Amino acid sequence: MKERQKVVASRVEEQDVFALAQGETHTAFEVFRFTGNKLSDRESFLTEGCQPDPEARSEFLRQYYAIRDRVPPLVVLDGEVEDQELLTRWLTEKRGKAVKVLIPQRGDQRQLVDMCRQNAAEHIARHTGTSGRDASALDELRRLLGLEKAPAYIESYDISNLAGGENVAGMVVFENGRPLKSAYRKFKIKTVVGQDDYASMREVIRRRFEEYKASQRKGEQEGFGRLPDLILLDGGKGHVAAVQPILDEMGFDVPLYGMVKDDKHRTRAIALDGGEIAISSHRRAFTLVSSIQDEVHRFAIGYHRQQRKKAAISSTLTSIPGIGETRAKALLRHFKTVTAVSEADLAELEGAPGMTKPAARRVWEHFHPPEGPQTPPKVGEEGPNPGEIAPNS
Repeated sequence: MKERQKVVASRVEEQDVFALAQGETHTAFEVFRFTGNKLSDRESFLTEGCQPDPEARSEFLRQYYAIRDRVPPLVVLDGEVEDQELLTRWLTEKRGKAVKVLIPQRGDQRQLVDMCRQNAAEHIARHTGTSGRDASALDELRRLLGLEKAPAYIESYDISNLAGGENVAGMVVFENGRPLKSAYRKFKIKTVVGQDDYASMREVIRRRFEEYKASQRKGEQEGFGRLPDLILLDGGKGHVAAVQPILDEMGFDVPLYGMVKDDKHRTRAIALDGGEIAISSHRRAFTLVSSIQDEVHRFAIGYHRQQRKKAAISSTLTSIPGIGETRAKALLRHFKTVTAVSEADLAELEGAPGMTKPAARRVWEHFHPPEGPQTPPKVGEEGPNPGEIAPNS
């Protein structure tokens, strides 16, 4: 801070610098005051409620200078302010001399604004119990997407399948910038046959918000009973255009965006219905969105692999005559693994839920093919003792 202060002081003798950060329910303002070529004061303020940044800045500046005698010749802001011309005129009249309102885009003043904003984000973080880095990333994402408040509760969705087989979806949740794994959910696609990611995503979003309505009727406020502040789909503007009508139809006004990857599968941009927003230059927001996209992809593909493995295991059993999908699932629930099924004796197989004696014998015979003319022993029969030679038939 001292090195940056020297650079600014060599150019500006007297100025005030303002920045804000918004959380889910509060707005923090930070003020750096420079007099006599030195940083003479730092002030932090926390106000309840959130509103669009230009309005928030205008209201705060009027309240701030209304109770102060000194107005500097330069007021530096971290973004646009509502009615800037009227505000500048009011500050000039209060000071009795010209006042310039500056919104820097680069250089020393911009770096100073960024430090001021980081302090405001840390103030929000202390209030919410999160880290300054997470609060700053959420506030940067809020600005980037033009959201009314920082997205404290983000849901992200991804579809996973292989040529339309074992079609599933994963939903991950980030609360205050961190994964909330207790809120993760898995979906088996029910209404879509084949590979159609748009239709699959529509189904998932519809089911999710139907669950919200059901939770509200039960008075539940957590899990599906909580509305997200932001939805991020793993996909481009096509995904957003496909899903947005579902939210509109169901009456939900939840910000919806997509996450676009480059040809190396790295997060490149945020998609909206009709275009894209580049995020690579917004370091904190970029890191957060990349983390969310990587996590939802990991979760969805992990669930898909799990389902494929189950299907492969189940198909081993359903290849046995008389063993359909229902019996195969019952056997796996009872014995846990195919290996345990293969090692079970005939009595154990007959005693398994849903099994008949003929079905149990066919399973036993599948895993114990005869090496000669022998047949499997009946329940209660004993085979030849070790060392004995079975009589020839």
